[in-house]
Amino acid sequence: MILNTRLFFIALLFTGFIKAQEQEMLPNQYSEDPETVFFNFELYYPVSLGNSTYSDYKFDPGYAIDFNWFFRPEFTLGARFAVHRGYPEDISKTGNLTRSTFHLFGADLGYYFPLEKDWNLHYKAGIGLTSNVYKAKEDTFSEDGGKVWLSAEVAKRLDRTFGFFLKAGLDYDFNTIETSSEKDNYFNRNFLFTVGAGIRINFQNPGG
Repeated sequence: MILNTRLFFIALLFTGFIKAQEQEMLPNQYSEDPETVFFNFELYYPVSLGNSTYSDYKFDPGYAIDFNWFFRPEFTLGARFAVHRGYPEDISKTGNLTRSTFHLFGADLGYYFPLEKDWNLHYKAGIGLTSNVYKAKEDTFSEDGGKVWLSAEVAKRLDRTFGFFLKAGLDYDFNTIETSSEKDNYFNRNFLFTVGAGIRINFQNPGG
């Protein structure tokens, strides 16, 4: 089921990309007052890739808020705040933890272009700081680290202000947990595949 979901989103997003390359940029039907910024409110689900500590977690869906600013008609600068939780399924590998909460605050650069009518694609690359809070029966502690990510969104405008989007992404987490050299990659090098969906709120700049 998870594999089918990944393939569906990858096919959806890259089919749109190929289609966009075969046609000229289409003006958005709402572009008489160009967007200045837009916000994404997202629910996402992370899936661990590879052999790392994340592969021994069961993750809950997370939530995120993205801010995006058009500094050029086709390019955006943005900020992202995201949170999700995970629960270790094998404490013999992760330690005696009951829950972990993963926080991200970062910045990204995006490439945005419209498709037919009110559809558009948005590709982003980002980097940020992470703060992971681990809860054990006898203690709570945190570790800091970093994240880089690539993502792609396909969105539909409903009117001048509101829209919705689907998203797929790949995250690479590099943590700073102190451990032996043999287990450094296991604890500190983690990949996640994420799928998400949400609503988008667009703001225009009247008069251009």
